[in-house]
Amino acid sequence: MVAVTRSKMTSKTSLQQLLAAAALCYSVNAFSASRAAPTTHHRPPQTRLFQGTVSGRNIAASFPIISPEELEADMLININNNSASKTISSPQEEHATTTTTKEATTEELVPSTWSQALHHFFLKDIGPPLVVLTISGFILTRCQLLSTTPFSITELAILASSILIWWIQEYFFHRVLLHSSFNWIGKSIHGTHHDKEYFHISIDPPALLLGWLFAAHFIIKAMVPQYHLCLSATIGYSLAGLVYEWSHYIVHTRVKPRIIPPTSPTYQQLSILERGIIQPIMKGYAKMRDNHIRHHLIDDRYWYAFSVTEMDDLFGTNPNVKDVNREIRKSRDGFQ
Repeated sequence: MVAVTRSKMTSKTSLQQLLAAAALCYSVNAFSASRAAPTTHHRPPQTRLFQGTVSGRNIAASFPIISPEELEADMLININNNSASKTISSPQEEHATTTTTKEATTEELVPSTWSQALHHFFLKDIGPPLVVLTISGFILTRCQLLSTTPFSITELAILASSILIWWIQEYFFHRVLLHSSFNWIGKSIHGTHHDKEYFHISIDPPALLLGWLFAAHFIIKAMVPQYHLCLSATIGYSLAGLVYEWSHYIVHTRVKPRIIPPTSPTYQQLSILERGIIQPIMKGYAKMRDNHIRHHLIDDRYWYAFSVTEMDDLFGTNPNVKDVNREIRKSRDGFQ
């Protein structure tokens, strides 16, 4: 009994030391990592739709726009609404224009390759590495307790439930709070995010990332007194949050999913790993990216889902794009 108690105390101590180290690291770097939010005049919530012209035409009036790809092609050509006269005649011209467009966010170019995106997210920004460090501490602590509290089916169910809770919370937090009818700081910050050009560096500040993670851990600890179960719930919830943070960051970069059709000769040359894991991930990323482009550039009253885009189907926020564009066109230009 004494040995078990000492083991738990040692595990808790190591976790506390790790969290303290993370907090110290943050306090040293927070000032340099912080980014002042720009002063922005937000559009009213009911009309916060993509406005202005792209490729010489009005998005709302160009009926019908049927896919995010069409929106994206225009957006890439005229990302700052300064090139309304430019048109595109081929994918090659689009690619050339995209690669030569210089858009800086906090004096840095938005990543256009996977290596650039990974380097920025995990090495240049301080928040995500601190989250990875903290989650690693939770995992290490749980592993130290395996000799006294083996992993069980109950624990697996708790871990899976914590991931599910994140997905549900992610959808409703976005829909109900960040796009709420009342003003609060979260809505204001999210409005600033919508007011920026679509392609920009979008990573939450370290204080928010770590604060959310620690708050979740202590709330879970109050609800699940068994420490090993609390750790697994925290690990599942935090990993889901980290995946969301990375996914939201990557869809706002210029990195495009590389999907190879099964009928392509190139597909036959792919390894089992690429076919079974990488290609499904790319397809999921493409779906997530398309959904988020619709939310930003067509109508932010719809397409709130992120990690699991099927949430929009479940809760009725995935309308037909043609219908939405028809509604926008009528309300803006008075067409009947």
